[in-house]
Amino acid sequence: MGAELAVLKELAALFAPLATLYAVGGYSRSLLLGVPPKDIDICSKLPLEDVKTLLSNTRFVVSEKSMRLGTATVTAPGFAAEYTAFRTDSYPAGSGAHRPDSVIFTEDMRADAMRRDFTANAVYFDPLTESFVDLCGGKEDIARGVLRAVREPDGVFGEDGLRVLRLVRFAAELGFAPDRETSDAAESNAWRVKDIARERVFAELDRIFAADTAYPALGVREGHVAGLRLMDELGLTAILLPELAALDGLEQPKKYHLYDARKHSDLAFAVAPVGIRWAALLHDIGKRPAQDAQGNMYGHDVIGAELARKRLEEIGMPKGRAERTAALVRWHMTDLKGDMSEGKLRIFLVRHADIAEDLIALKRADAYATRGEDVGELRMERVWREMLADGTPFKVTDLPVGGEDAVAAGLSGREIGDALSALLHDAVLDPVLRERGRALGYLERRAKKRPE
Repeated sequence: MGAELAVLKELAALFAPLATLYAVGGYSRSLLLGVPPKDIDICSKLPLEDVKTLLSNTRFVVSEKSMRLGTATVTAPGFAAEYTAFRTDSYPAGSGAHRPDSVIFTEDMRADAMRRDFTANAVYFDPLTESFVDLCGGKEDIARGVLRAVREPDGVFGEDGLRVLRLVRFAAELGFAPDRETSDAAESNAWRVKDIARERVFAELDRIFAADTAYPALGVREGHVAGLRLMDELGLTAILLPELAALDGLEQPKKYHLYDARKHSDLAFAVAPVGIRWAALLHDIGKRPAQDAQGNMYGHDVIGAELARKRLEEIGMPKGRAERTAALVRWHMTDLKGDMSEGKLRIFLVRHADIAEDLIALKRADAYATRGEDVGELRMERVWREMLADGTPFKVTDLPVGGEDAVAAGLSGREIGDALSALLHDAVLDPVLRERGRALGYLERRAKKRPE
């Protein structure tokens, strides 16, 4: 924080002859909370053209983002900040469309403050004097842990539907709570998130689901859980993740489960590591359609995997990540009862080695959420650790022989790949075949058995 402040002071000194440079938003809020800032937003009354001229021939580089919005990135070695000129915004009436259709630049800081979303994000910090300018009561709201709209909240959310999700994220990351008027308006305007670009929606959701990691110094240990709960209260879950919302009240066999399908999913999400929380939350979304179609939940893993992939791509998760999450959903029932033969389990883990660690973590979260207690080491987990330790080959290149050895044994063309693939399969099960001499003998026998 000290190094950043030093650079901010240097930058503010360059502005000083013409304007006061302020840090605003998250930087000011973090200073008031006593936590390291995550990013730096700066502003002043100067239009972007003047800033570019002012900082020319200095060590600061101005990279224009939008001349219409008066925004740019200001960088120096080890430093980056987003600059915005004081302005007022006008949005299409009630559109919630996130991007203003007209912008008027102003020298009035109050007008700039009133275009923002929440009072906690509308506190300005003067680096030169190290003092705060608070025109909306943001300092008091930060001290109380309250999120309050800077003005009439229905207008705030009506202008920009993304602000509903931002409200949830800030509450989840900071451990804050929206005041009643702000919460009610957010609920009324929750439908506006459907007007927002899906990539922006996903980016906010992804941060909400990792909210407990945003500011470790604040000690918000279950921020992701609080975020999901607030999403439910505002109606966002039903809009953005309807397959999850459909699990509400879906009873499960009492012999195996303490909770209904939704509470079970929420608990798995709560205890899951950050990297698999999407999979933990969605792992059972196939249960409702399975139950409705056939009167039981058999095959919900297959159904759920396809539903998860489609939903995640629809809300903007990158395709590769969506497919990986869907794969975790697809295979989370593997060896559920611990009765798969060890050989089959070893082959399964080789075929799915890229997701094995995450799958084990998901199964642990699933098992905990089933009975509400830690189940100890899973059988899949034990076998996986043994495979990592005993030299099990996971791909053809892990074998002690290769293509040249196959050719020397008398194999050619497609026979080479087929033989090495077969050897990999058998070496997973038989440690003897991981020795070079035995592997060479395997190839030679394979060559002798081929049809003439």
